[in-house]
Order: sequence, then C-alpha cells, then structure tokens
Amino acid sequence: MKTISNPTLLVEQAKDFAFKAHSSHYFPCGRKYTSHLETVAELSRQALQHDSSLDEGILLSTAYLHDSIEDTAVTYEDIFNFFGHNISDAVSALTKNKQLSKSSQIQHSLQRILRQPKEVWLVKLADRIANLQQTIFLLDKKWSGHYKQYYRDESILINQTLGKASPYLSQKLSNLINIYNRI
Repeated sequence: MKTISNPTLLVEQAKDFAFKAHSSHYFPCGRKYTSHLETVAELSRQALQHDSSLDEGILLSTAYLHDSIEDTAVTYEDIFNFFGHNISDAVSALTKNKQLSKSSQIQHSLQRILRQPKEVWLVKLADRIANLQQTIFLLDKKWSGHYKQYYRDESILINQTLGKASPYLSQKLSNLINIYNRI
C-alpha cells in the first residue's frame, strides 16, 4: 500500500484511476460516464469554497472514485492498495450493498457514510445532486411515476441525514427536490 500525501497528486491519481476503471461506460444517451464523475468532483470543489475545514485530497479523490467499486471490476483491495484505508473506506461506504433489498440499500449506505469523515457525506450529497440534474428531464420509462417518487423520497432522506455537513450542497439538493415535486 502506498500513501499519497500531496493532495493535488492524490486527486490527479484518483481521477486517472477512476477514468480508466470507467473507460468503457456510457450513459444510454451516449455520453461518457466519466462526465458524471467530473460533475460530482466539481460540486465537491464548490463545497470547498464554502468550508475551508474540508480535506481537499480526501474530498476530491473520493468524488472521482465513488462509483468505482459499485460499477466496475475494481475492488476495495485495489483502492486500498493504491490509495490507503481512508479513501478505500470512504468509497466502500458510498457503495451500495446489492445483496440487500433496494429499499434497504440506502439506509445501510447512509449508516456507513455517517461513520465516515464529513468529506464522504459531501460526496454523497454531490452525487445525488448530479444524478438529479441528469435525470430531472429524462423521458426514459425508468424515470417516470413510481420510480421518480422513490428517487425523490430517497433524495429527501439523504438530505435530511447528511445535509448538515454542507449547507451549500444541502440547499442545492433541496432546490432540485422542489423541482422534482413539480414534475
């Protein structure tokens, strides 16, 4: 295991690692999945401007890597060996346990996130904002009726549970939830 102490280098390596892991992933519309990672990282950067106590290296590295275990062949051990336990534990907490029922997955994940540093909470908020921004106007059958309501309710739970970590991101998420209420 190597430990990278320079935050800029840590973030660059996390971005490279995540982009390679997701290199073959695309959204149904044809857009590269890495654009989602960039959006989550950018929202996290914005949150940094509102809270100087945040660890930039952990926050942005986790933002880039947050879907690596859940959506690729990357394992906890891969991230641990390359980035150490802080980042691997953060990414693991953000990874849904697909052995649980869909309704239990978010509760389980939130409980694990709550045991992590505030930076991990922010990544979850930023991830949900990015997902809502992307899906809010989709006409895909998956995003109609019941599923939109489910996703909205899950977003409210995420904001209620983690929002105190970043009033800035919490407000952005609340605004998107309000839009969801009207569509």
